[in-house]
Amino acid sequence: MKKTAIPATGNRHLRGWDRLSFRLLSVQTVKDNGVVQLPQQLVFSYALIVVAGGAVELMVDQQQFEMTAASAVLCLPGQTFGTARPAWGVEMFVFYFEVFEHGGTEDTGISPVRDFPLFPQKNLVLNNMKQVLSIGSEVSRKDQACGRNLSFRTQIDFQELLYQLQNNSGQRSRDVHSALEQAKQYIEAHYTEPLTVEQLAQTAEFSPKYFIDLYKKKYGKSALEYAAELRLQQAKRMMAYSGVRLREIAHQVGYADEFYFSRKFKKMIGVPPAVYMKSRRRKLAAYTPALLGQLLPLNIVPYAAALHPKWTEYYYRNYRADIPVHISAYRSNRDWQANLALLRQSSADLILAAGELHTEERAELERMAPVYYPPADMEDWRAQLLHLARYLGESWQAGQWLAAYDWEVRTAKDQLQRRLGGDSVVVIRMLGSRLYLHCNHGMAGMLYRELELRPAYESGTVLYDVPVTPAELAYVPADHLLMLIRRDSDTLGEWSRLQNDPQWLKLPAVQRHRVHLLNSDPWRENSAYAQLRMLRQTLQLFPVNRP
Repeated sequence: MKKTAIPATGNRHLRGWDRLSFRLLSVQTVKDNGVVQLPQQLVFSYALIVVAGGAVELMVDQQQFEMTAASAVLCLPGQTFGTARPAWGVEMFVFYFEVFEHGGTEDTGISPVRDFPLFPQKNLVLNNMKQVLSIGSEVSRKDQACGRNLSFRTQIDFQELLYQLQNNSGQRSRDVHSALEQAKQYIEAHYTEPLTVEQLAQTAEFSPKYFIDLYKKKYGKSALEYAAELRLQQAKRMMAYSGVRLREIAHQVGYADEFYFSRKFKKMIGVPPAVYMKSRRRKLAAYTPALLGQLLPLNIVPYAAALHPKWTEYYYRNYRADIPVHISAYRSNRDWQANLALLRQSSADLILAAGELHTEERAELERMAPVYYPPADMEDWRAQLLHLARYLGESWQAGQWLAAYDWEVRTAKDQLQRRLGGDSVVVIRMLGSRLYLHCNHGMAGMLYRELELRPAYESGTVLYDVPVTPAELAYVPADHLLMLIRRDSDTLGEWSRLQNDPQWLKLPAVQRHRVHLLNSDPWRENSAYAQLRMLRQTLQLFPVNRP
């Protein structure tokens, strides 16, 4: 019988490269002279991301890497990766592979290894791109983004690539990019201390003038401006704690003069520190991710929230610096005990929670602080927003936000009617190789109720998730296909194959290039702020001048 158990982590020290074998599963090629952006995706195998040209900022889980040509980073099974921001003219290869251990402490069988960090969690250096380009060339010739049926020669090239990375993993690159990144990391470690341009230039081994020009060109701001941003971000986190005086905060983030700090804070944040501190004194915890999307329209940033760079990508990217305590939005239904332990330390004044919770989980939350649960029968996001606003004493703010939102909806509806005319739309959810005609609460509210787009499929119910094949889609009279594709390595591979499926290629919407991609964030979230983001993204999906 094939052994599938994962070796215990306690045996890690016994593992060596001589006991491991590797099999390349597939290759994803990303090459564009224009703007490149990879949404966060979940991987089920190991993924080695190699930059062959250009420069890009990559997120692996919550760690950020700045990468240039001939650099690589490893993503472990169960982690996520994607670009931190759009990049221009990038060429990348993503190698998906499996690792096996030969012989263990108990027997001499072969077992899969899923938790072993093959390389240090840092930018890896490639001295020779031969193997990368050789594999990329084969994948391009076969016109298979996922590289099925990879040749024996390609498997050998991949082994050589891993061997090269193993040998170089301890080396330190000294190009301009890595020197600037080293200076940036120094700022992040020492921003509360007095910093000078001369000191930072020395860490990068450049002259001060050359360092100033290079740093601003690369990061869009000066090194000292970046240090000031870090100081104020830390100050904002500290302001969420009660009993901390403004003078203490100023001193701890590196300002000897609290009055200068106050002027700097107001200039950069827009309000005086005292006003900001007062707004943050009530320590709210958004235990459920969607509740963050109900708080932001009320101008409330919680003290604690469920965040993750993939599952709550927008909130993580834009608000993680303003939220001191991050509980996990990844596998929260399984890892709730770890979330409770973290939340327990935050001493929250009020916890906002929704959805199905374990009985023990609910009881533990209620022992920590008062807990607000949206009414179970209230599925409409507007009703939820108004109910929460009344509970928090923010009804006026909710009314103001809804008035502005309704005006934006009316404007968008007029534009879309001119752009689409009577065109019909349908949402297709893709999970692995399976397709579904799909509509959830957020889609029903935005696409069909607010914007009054014409649905190409009528199920008889507002919400549906109906299995469908490419051949069956031929009988759905859709002018536009809105694709909700799960961002994991398996599904993305199946999506690449579907685009070459003859039945798929026959669909009128496909032939007319009217296939539009949706991200699960925000299209799977039912909240006020998610609706606003769906509205704006819908406008971007359809060009002003239709073919």
